[in-house]
Amino acid sequence: DAELPHELSWGKRKQLYYDTDYGGEGKAKRSGQELDAEEEEEEEEAQVIQRRLVQDLGEDDFGLDVIQGYLAEQRKTQQADKGQKIAKDFQALSKKEQLKLLKQESPELLQLIEDFEVKLMELKDELQPLLQMVKNGTIPQGKGSRYLQTKFHLYLNYCANISFYLVLKSKRMPVHSHPVIERLVAYRNIINDLAVVDQKLSSEVRLLLKKFYDKKEVRPREQKKFPALPPRAAKKNKPKLAPAFTKGQHELAEESDLDEEAALRYYKMMEEKVKLKRKRTAEQDVLEEEVEQEEEDPNKKRGVTYQMIKNKGLTPKRKKIDRNPRVKHREKFRRAKIRRKGQVREVRRELHRYSGELSGIRAGVKKSRKLQ
Repeated sequence: DAELPHELSWGKRKQLYYDTDYGGEGKAKRSGQELDAEEEEEEEEAQVIQRRLVQDLGEDDFGLDVIQGYLAEQRKTQQADKGQKIAKDFQALSKKEQLKLLKQESPELLQLIEDFEVKLMELKDELQPLLQMVKNGTIPQGKGSRYLQTKFHLYLNYCANISFYLVLKSKRMPVHSHPVIERLVAYRNIINDLAVVDQKLSSEVRLLLKKFYDKKEVRPREQKKFPALPPRAAKKNKPKLAPAFTKGQHELAEESDLDEEAALRYYKMMEEKVKLKRKRTAEQDVLEEEVEQEEEDPNKKRGVTYQMIKNKGLTPKRKKIDRNPRVKHREKFRRAKIRRKGQVREVRRELHRYSGELSGIRAGVKKSRKLQ
């Protein structure tokens, strides 16, 4: 056994690796016993090689160290998360520091609170009276009334979402990843888009609100705070208003008067335009009637018609596309391609990432081929 070479040493000469496989003729010459013996030897050799490879395998080959390392990291992170949270003492901080901390944690909070107050005031002082006028019939049903109702519901939903946000903040729950933020941003964008329409309708809204509050003898909050003219009976007891306030109120009154005058001028101008248009159409109708009467001369020859000029006779009606064979075949090919898509599935190459089906998937349609 010591003189025999090692089973893994195959030799260094090239001739050992050639002419070792037996062809079909050699197999035919050999007996069945020899072939069975060779197959058994090959099987034993394969088992020996397999056992040797299994013995050489270690823990690193199975990847257990990677899994164990990952589990150890997960345990560390869990222990770190379970650590004690440091409670902040907000009472010890001054108001300035509390406000600074609030702006750092949630800078949108103060803006949302301000928005909440403004929108609620607008709902109470403007939109609610206007909707009441829609119900009474003062404002007719149409696009304007639908716009007011939409704006009313939009503001209500916006305020409801802000109040929900404030509830979450009061309970010190994480808000930045909450869906209410996305909803607030969406409502804010829609309100900003409506600003253009509000600007166009501002003069009409002012007139309507003025009529409403004149009838009800009630003013909105802003006018309650700064009345335009104090009552005469209260002049002796109450001090005079500051000149700055009176000046601002006079300016507001002048602006409202100017808006009314502009609206009246615009209405008169539109009325004059309509009258002028009606007058022109009436004059034009009279002229056309006169021209027709002049043209109806019994001794005059009648004009040539399109049918006479073309003189097509009894030729059948042909499609316009038949004039150009190239365009006709092109259209035919286009329609055939559309029909083909319904019969055979198009080849989709993997040039881009799969992004779902472009059209709907019908469960009853089967486009596969049957194997016979």
